[in-house]
Amino acid sequence: MPAGRYTVLDGSGRPVGTESFRCAPGPAGWRYFAEVETSVPQPHREVVDFVVDRSWRPVRLRIETGSHDLALIVEDDRASAVRDGAPVEVAFGPEVELDYLSPCFNAVTANRLGRSAEIDVLYLRPVTCEPVAMRQRYELKGQEEVATPAGRFRAARWQYTAVASGWTRPIWVAGDVVVAYEDVFELAEYDPGRSGPFPLD
Repeated sequence: MPAGRYTVLDGSGRPVGTESFRCAPGPAGWRYFAEVETSVPQPHREVVDFVVDRSWRPVRLRIETGSHDLALIVEDDRASAVRDGAPVEVAFGPEVELDYLSPCFNAVTANRLGRSAEIDVLYLRPVTCEPVAMRQRYELKGQEEVATPAGRFRAARWQYTAVASGWTRPIWVAGDVVVAYEDVFELAEYDPGRSGPFPLD
């Protein structure tokens, strides 16, 4: 079971918190659980609990941010969600990806795509979990070595772009772990367990 800790950055490289995580493959797919502490937009704690199937399609998601919470369940490629105790409509389907401010969502999308693509995304706004539709682009640049505070990894380099704003950053994914996400997440501590990608040094 891979486990570790990310330093959460503000999108410009400034540290604003931490995300402690563990993830593991299972008989039905893959699960990621994280506890987040961040000072943005104000000091608070979060829980992210995300489960996908063997095809890397979402099965269920739980996010708790202290001031808000969201539970989402996917059945037959249709999603139902409850936000802050009330049902909320979400535009989700077989060709739509999920995203929130946690690297697990980038790992899931990269593993499901396996190739460059521009995609429709159901994006959950940080803290409020308000669902919005957006377009994102994932461009697969190939395999390379990347250095992190937790070691060097052989990883797939992706270029992520939020299409509407043009904001773009590289992301490195090794197996089921984002090992680097420039200016957004830095892998500070890491234990590969039995199933995780191993550092090169």
